[in-house]
Amino acid sequence: MKVLLVQPPIEDFYDTAVRTYPLALLYIASKIRNICDVSILDCRTGVKPREMENLDFPELASFYRDDRKTPFSLFGRYSRYGMGREEIAEAIRFEGPDLLGISSSFTAYSREALDIASIAKGVDADIATVVGGTHPTVFPGNVLKDKNVDYVIRGEGETPFFELVRALSNEGTRGLSSIPGLSFRRGDVFHIGDVHTGDDIDIIPARDLAPVESYRIGKRPYTFFLTSRGCPFQCAFCGKPPAPYRRRSLNAIEKEISDVTDLGIKAIDLEDDMLNLDIPFFHSILDILKGGGFTLSAMNGLYSQTLDVKTLEKMYEAGFSRLNFSLVDTSPAVHVSQHRAYPANLLHLFDWLEEAPFLVETHFIIGLPGQTPGEIIDTMVHLMGRRMLPGPSIYYLAPGSPLFGDICGEDPGSDLFPVTRSSVMLPVNPLFPRETTFTFMKLLRFVNVVKGLIDANPGAKLLEDLADAGKMGKNPRDRHIFTTLIREKRFVWFDVRGNEYVEEPQDRRLAAAFFKAMEGKRIKGFRTNHSIEVNETGNGL
Repeated sequence: MKVLLVQPPIEDFYDTAVRTYPLALLYIASKIRNICDVSILDCRTGVKPREMENLDFPELASFYRDDRKTPFSLFGRYSRYGMGREEIAEAIRFEGPDLLGISSSFTAYSREALDIASIAKGVDADIATVVGGTHPTVFPGNVLKDKNVDYVIRGEGETPFFELVRALSNEGTRGLSSIPGLSFRRGDVFHIGDVHTGDDIDIIPARDLAPVESYRIGKRPYTFFLTSRGCPFQCAFCGKPPAPYRRRSLNAIEKEISDVTDLGIKAIDLEDDMLNLDIPFFHSILDILKGGGFTLSAMNGLYSQTLDVKTLEKMYEAGFSRLNFSLVDTSPAVHVSQHRAYPANLLHLFDWLEEAPFLVETHFIIGLPGQTPGEIIDTMVHLMGRRMLPGPSIYYLAPGSPLFGDICGEDPGSDLFPVTRSSVMLPVNPLFPRETTFTFMKLLRFVNVVKGLIDANPGAKLLEDLADAGKMGKNPRDRHIFTTLIREKRFVWFDVRGNEYVEEPQDRRLAAAFFKAMEGKRIKGFRTNHSIEVNETGNGL
């Protein structure tokens, strides 16, 4: 049997190029490669984005424009990130699979995943199609309603996929109902399997099926890596299906690190949900990684509650130079509402981190149900005064999360699926209409631009000094936009068609409130501890 595993393209206002490594497909490939011929088709990576007409979200046309220029820009174009339909059809035709496995990790992009099934059936109606990932795990019946989908796998897919391939190779469709995690339909009857949790998590993914040169952070080939699976918590906003925390064996981790080294991979992003939940175990992993010459990261976020200075020092010695933390908010009330422990330990570590050799990104959420704009302003002001980069995340309805169920019910219509993404700025919380959320994002862009200017101009004492510095000072348009904001507390951008400055869509009262909250506070750089203090006019002292 010939099996082709596919990572679909996505369509959105942006993509994160260093987040496309198809680790889940490589796990499945490793499990089945001894019983079939398997290959990977990554339709998303290494393809130049293709601009598309934004027919799905016309309500965003006033916010995301490529004819308006500003140093605080967000997104400009709606694009397809990945191969076109004809290219995908040709690739499937060339591979000639008997069975096609499709990754559908995000509900927002489920249409693109289902389109792969449609393309495959157009190439050859006899190709069996299987869809797995978080979206079909949460909505198996909805996915199976698509006539181009034959099977759905719920939960961790290695064993269900293996059993399905073996059954179809040897027994046909008999006995499929006994395969864990497998869902399918027979006529009008749906068989919906339970969410599967794997027993053997020491599988080593088949990285040789993913071209090393296609996945890079900067110039360094990278890979995703798991040392554990699952999370013992369920925050109200998190849409990951509940799964128990399980550690991999150190022997398997050590063997996998050796394989990664042999492939010439130089950077490892540890994608565990709870990377450092078990500190002694994490220390053992760091000991294995130390001396390997890897650039290490944990872009999925570190569990801050267990961190201490000793662990952070070991992380630096092992190859971590940049840290990503999930703060959510500085308000205890927000954490209570989200069933999440307050990150007191992380806030306590901030003083040490500012003097440490790490670069730090601290992420927080904008627009959670029950959250207030004032709480976000407090978080922003706190982070702007730290030597770190604030990372805003716009709240979106995450299917499978407790909040999603509370707001949308257990079986929402598929018309809701496209808006389950941050770029849509869906106003789930009535205190956050799109103009307010957009303004928060622009204010964060302003803060981070200022941090970069402070790093590059340590002698600056006033915000207006920064307007004359570096690239800002050499670009009259950017300088005008910058000074308009700090003097008048409003955002303008440059209309390249009309050749004039025009006001952006924004919440003027929010911008004024933020600058008021900045008074007497310090803005500190990201890479250095240089800072400026802000006075009552919004200028630095």
